[in-house]
Amino acid sequence: MAEYYGGDYLYSVLSTDSGVTAITSADNIFNDTMVPETNTADNTINLYLVENFNAALEYFQSQWSVDCRAKKGYTALNLATAVVAAVNRVSSAVGGFTYFATAEILPVINPAYDADKFNCPVQVRVRRR
Repeated sequence: MAEYYGGDYLYSVLSTDSGVTAITSADNIFNDTMVPETNTADNTINLYLVENFNAALEYFQSQWSVDCRAKKGYTALNLATAVVAAVNRVSSAVGGFTYFATAEILPVINPAYDADKFNCPVQVRVRRR
């Protein structure tokens, strides 16, 4: 599998972490900018690259947003906390590379309309040599 600027690492870690999957199933984690409209799950995660990838660096680094969505604000925050526990300052080997990430939780964003959900973004910086 080709590397996706660290997205393969994030998806692999999040979809197998018991703290994350206790709140949402691996089927509700999407490596995409949007959750598919056909997905009706209460709790979902979507992750996407949010910063330009600088190939001139002597090391690999990428910045991701991991959007933790839920019907209740506290559930979105709990999901974000589980994401941070899974990836923050933890190294993991995926696709022949060993990655290391740092993470920070941003404030919960209220739903924009009735059918929307609360969103607690987590900013994750992924690195490797």
